[in-house]
Amino acid sequence: MHGLVNGVRFGAVVILVALALAGCSGSGKSDPASAQSPSPDAAWSHPDAPPDPHTLLRAGDLAVSQVPASRLISIESQTSDAGTWRALVVTPDGAEQQLKVGSDGMAVLAGPTATEDSDADKAKRRANLDGTQLDYRNAVNKVLGVVPKGSITELSLLDMNGTVVWDADVWDADLVEHDVTVDAATGVVTANRAV
Repeated sequence: MHGLVNGVRFGAVVILVALALAGCSGSGKSDPASAQSPSPDAAWSHPDAPPDPHTLLRAGDLAVSQVPASRLISIESQTSDAGTWRALVVTPDGAEQQLKVGSDGMAVLAGPTATEDSDADKAKRRANLDGTQLDYRNAVNKVLGVVPKGSITELSLLDMNGTVVWDADVWDADLVEHDVTVDAATGVVTANRAV
């Protein structure tokens, strides 16, 4: 009986430690939109089950197909909105359109909707795209090459210190988040760190 009580006590301690660790995890990235007061569920920072990587590709393909001559520059799984995808595409003149795509990547739920753009915003997007040899599909392949069986929940084309990169948030099979960066001109993976 004494062994059973100790086993139950040990199990309770393990559960409490696991819950405490889950509440302490975070991506380390700041987002002005998330600076508002957190919801009660905000402590749990990773998805229950990351989306299948193929849904990101389907959602990206669908978003690009909705805006003629566009290129995808960002796609993100919206876990707070039933796992829908938020996609941003850019036309050759640098104008950006936003779409909301279903979680399975098969249906457009909203958009395309033009975002408010300044001439500087458009010029920056054109410059980023001009320096890009790797499209989002090839970037996904590079990212999954360094995080096998991973699932990408966010992929964005960014300028990091003068270098245009694809930056990805990836969850591995053990639900550990990785930040992976791929040079958009050369295809070289420049960072892969657990967050």
